[in-house]
Amino acid sequence: SSNAAMNEPERITSPYAPDLGEVRAFLERMIRGLRFIELVRAVLSFVTRACEINGELSKKLAYLRRGRPRSEVLARLQRQLPLFGSSVAPVAKETKPAAEAKKSRKGRHPGRAAPPAHLERVEHPNPVPPEMRICPLCGTEMSTVGHSRCEILNVVPAKVFVEVRIDERVACPKDDMIVSAPTPPAIVERGKLGDTLIIEATCDKYLEHQPVERQCVRFARMGIDVAPQTLGRGVTAHIDLLEPIAKLIAELTGGPGLLGTDATGLPVLDPKVTDGIRTGAMWCWTNARWVAFDYSPSADSNSVRRFLKDDLLRTVQCDGTNTLTFLERAGGKRPGCWSHGRRGLADTARAGDLTALQGLKKIAGIFAVERQSALAGDNAEQRQRRRQEFTRPILDDLRQWLDEQRGVIPPKTTLGRALGYLHRQWRRLVLFLEDGNIEATNNRRERELRRLILGRKNWLFTWLDDGGKRVAAILSIIATCIAHDVNPRAYLHLVTKLVVEGWPNKQLRELLPDRIVAQHPELDAGHHPPALPP
Repeated sequence: SSNAAMNEPERITSPYAPDLGEVRAFLERMIRGLRFIELVRAVLSFVTRACEINGELSKKLAYLRRGRPRSEVLARLQRQLPLFGSSVAPVAKETKPAAEAKKSRKGRHPGRAAPPAHLERVEHPNPVPPEMRICPLCGTEMSTVGHSRCEILNVVPAKVFVEVRIDERVACPKDDMIVSAPTPPAIVERGKLGDTLIIEATCDKYLEHQPVERQCVRFARMGIDVAPQTLGRGVTAHIDLLEPIAKLIAELTGGPGLLGTDATGLPVLDPKVTDGIRTGAMWCWTNARWVAFDYSPSADSNSVRRFLKDDLLRTVQCDGTNTLTFLERAGGKRPGCWSHGRRGLADTARAGDLTALQGLKKIAGIFAVERQSALAGDNAEQRQRRRQEFTRPILDDLRQWLDEQRGVIPPKTTLGRALGYLHRQWRRLVLFLEDGNIEATNNRRERELRRLILGRKNWLFTWLDDGGKRVAAILSIIATCIAHDVNPRAYLHLVTKLVVEGWPNKQLRELLPDRIVAQHPELDAGHHPPALPP
């Protein structure tokens, strides 16, 4: 080892951030000492390492600049490998059993699906023009013999109108007593905008990801002047009105059950910071069909503790972040995510590495078992038995392959880092074998966060930490509605009306999506009211 140290070229400067001062001092020192051979070796070593780093960075930059996210599906990765000159056997296409094979439509018109039966039918007569009612053969006027119906799905564009409220005043004929009709409650008292318009603006922003400014531009095209500040204050007042419902959803999400979480950044406008923008953290928590978003100025462990409170003996599924390590020290469990576990291998295989492809094929067996379980409709106990029978042998084989590859693959290579992630997270990745309620991946939390990410790309940032908390509140309500198969737009209209009219706080639980559908079945996303008579 001493000889190896003597043969090691002397370090000139950091290849990641070269310091010209260090380079100049090194050259002067070597020239004064007439150590030209060592100088050449050191320079060659430095240039070689710099080229390696530059190559890695170029690959990362090309990956980030790709036109669209590349699929991580195993079959598609295999089809990409020949582009790198790798000899890979062609991917066999799945063949369906003869019983499941689709019947040919040749010779049969596939037809056109009828519009939904529950929609109102508005009839528009289409009579034969007078000049066409004369028989071209004998000149006799033809009479009606029947009609054919053609149903076309159409829409009535949104209509903006001015609601004129006429407040009555009454006076006593015997004295000077005058009484005026009380002002109906509203989201914004004595405001310019009506409740329905404000609710629609909230839905458009957080369901359809349309910023308030863009909505105001749409009004301007209709000849209506609505200032973004006015509409924004209305949306803010609406979310504040519904905040108690969001808090109750967060309490139920943090209750007993299997928790899952993930976080993403949220740009926050803050005049007090240097650049005017800082990054907060938005945590997404799920527990069965309850979804809660929780904003925090930073994504530290304290933000997780605030949500969990003193109940740390929990099972919380997440990715490989170190933020939740304290949970394990307190006696809790944090199952890992196999989608994250295979992602490093997928990136390496996409670059043409066949060894990474071997690992991906082994991990594919885990997802195949989960797919069979879902198709079979397994409950938690059945899913656990299926995993013990089919998934455990796959994991044993994968663990053996992992140990073999880590012995020969340098840890600082792309493949080495992917293998290192699997090794470090292994005890967390196999926890799903113990409980059928634990999912194999953390994908559900990523899907829930996608709603925020799509909106963030449009409205860009929020105002101070209060804005982040409001975003968390409204997203909690919307996501929980969707998880309970409740139409979120219809829900917000109904619940806002009830709260504005003075719904008692003691009965707030009855307004949550899991209970309100019993009294209002029209909120069910799969419910269709009876068809109207023609």
